Amino acid sequence: MTSPLPPGQLLSVAHAFRPLHSSTGGLWFASDMPGFGQTYRLDGPDRFPVRLAASQDRTLPVAETPLGLLVRQDHGGNETWQLALLDVGGAGAGGGLRAVTHDPRAIHRDRVLSPDGRRVGLSFNPGGQSDWVLGVLDLETGQIERWLDRGGSWSWLAWSPDGATAAVVEDVPTRSRHNRAYLLDRGGELRQLLPDAVLVTDVTWAGDRLLALTDLDREFVGLVELDAAGALTRRLIDEEHDVLAAVPDPTGRRVAVVVNEGAYDSLRILDLETGQPQTEAEPAPLPPGLVYVDNSSTPADHLAWNDDGTRLFVAWESPTAPAEIYELPTGTRWTRAGGDPIPGLVAPDNATYRTFDGLEIPALHYRVDGTPRPTVVFFHGGPASQSRAHFNAVIGVWLGAGIDVLAPNVRGSTGYGRRYYELDDKELRWDSVRDGCAAGQWLRAEGAATHLIAMGGSYGGFMTLAVLVEEPELWDAAVDIVGVADWHSFFANTSGWRRANRAAEYGDPAGPDGEFLAEFSPLRRAHRIQAPLLIIHGRNDVRVPVSEAVQIHDAAPGSELLVLDDEGHGIIKHGNRVGVYGRALEFVRERINA
Repeated sequence: MTSPLPPGQLLSVAHAFRPLHSSTGGLWFASDMPGFGQTYRLDGPDRFPVRLAASQDRTLPVAETPLGLLVRQDHGGNETWQLALLDVGGAGAGGGLRAVTHDPRAIHRDRVLSPDGRRVGLSFNPGGQSDWVLGVLDLETGQIERWLDRGGSWSWLAWSPDGATAAVVEDVPTRSRHNRAYLLDRGGELRQLLPDAVLVTDVTWAGDRLLALTDLDREFVGLVELDAAGALTRRLIDEEHDVLAAVPDPTGRRVAVVVNEGAYDSLRILDLETGQPQTEAEPAPLPPGLVYVDNSSTPADHLAWNDDGTRLFVAWESPTAPAEIYELPTGTRWTRAGGDPIPGLVAPDNATYRTFDGLEIPALHYRVDGTPRPTVVFFHGGPASQSRAHFNAVIGVWLGAGIDVLAPNVRGSTGYGRRYYELDDKELRWDSVRDGCAAGQWLRAEGAATHLIAMGGSYGGFMTLAVLVEEPELWDAAVDIVGVADWHSFFANTSGWRRANRAAEYGDPAGPDGEFLAEFSPLRRAHRIQAPLLIIHGRNDVRVPVSEAVQIHDAAPGSELLVLDDEGHGIIKHGNRVGVYGRALEFVRERINA
């Protein structure tokens, strides 16, 4: 392994993401080059990017419109997204921002530009309420016309080509990753699509064709075409892999498709007439990697066609190189946000281990050199998520310090079919914790780990605390980032919209699930924690309240607490990342004498 970058430099490596093709031939894109996400204009490959509407908070591009560039902003990482228009008519860094949303407590999400470019379909929760409303924002007046307001959790997916109909989904309130898809008209009339499907993750039009991503009669999410009545007519991609995104070109003749093939993505171009890969337009080879994604975007947000559908732009990353924007099919690299591949990083090996009940658990194993070393067991968030071979500077910091990393995909992870995903539902929750402990036991039994460190963020933070109380003597140190400590206090204090969403996954503490939620709360058994524990949290977290960090700190003797006043659910700003993850490295080294 080549000499690694110093931790501070590695944690400040920038990414380029969210490409949007400009009508002038260039790109709009987002990058965290200043230390957090900002909007840029780029006039050509390797040209110097121009920062637009410089801010001390995240400002990210959404869509180019006849009225200016639509952007979204939050404050201090609070994810309460507001929308504004940026005047980009001049040649410089752009004019001022004009706010087009005016409810500071509402989150404005699922932002989809209408075919005429003057309206935005979205879902929002007025006043911060629990229920989501589907509406159409007039970009000129800032007024939102409500198309559907009947309670529940709704998302706006797409507009029909004539702008008269929307594709939308409603989450099933009692089941995680169960939803219902509909076509919605302005009068509020709903017509259900694929009524027998358990999950529809996207619906979009490709010209006159209606496409959907669904697991209808399958374990995995595939790409299908529907008829005018909303019934399935053909399966375009039907594999034992999930299709993560399908983005049609402006002509409606082709679609760019992202398929989760395990550690890495496959990016394909399909001819919609034949349903076959369009070999003459296949993308130039990219290094093994994935489409960029973060906790406020989807893979589809990082793909963009040019106006005539001849070029596709993608934010692509690998375990050794941060996301940059490439043009396909030529493979031309447009951005240089993070520089070249980073020294000292490695691609993970695929691994599996057997857990307590015989189930095989997949994992990614990042190894410095194959010798026994201290090892971080790195739990992903979600739980509806998956550890994959994304660029991860935090993993790089551990590797640079001579510490291996194992990232297990315990039961309940996505990417392995619905049955695997549902193995940790509600009263089965603790089985996934036992899978986490089995990861550490496997590393010990294989002679791969000299010390074990548990670490994770969000749900991964819960997993970190949970394995500490399940197998206290197994762990030598731990780092909990924005994790849940007690399910009852989490539900009592989280945002209302989040409470309803999470009850479908975890159970309802006010109902019959309250007993096992108390049993599964690490706080109730914090006296069992033996490993030194570092706790990190953002004060503006609207998902997992900072009170979760405070109470586990109070209950775990000798623990250390770091609270960041300008962060939310996760540590985003580079300066903060350098501080807290640098401290995490010091903390672990001090405890294991490494």
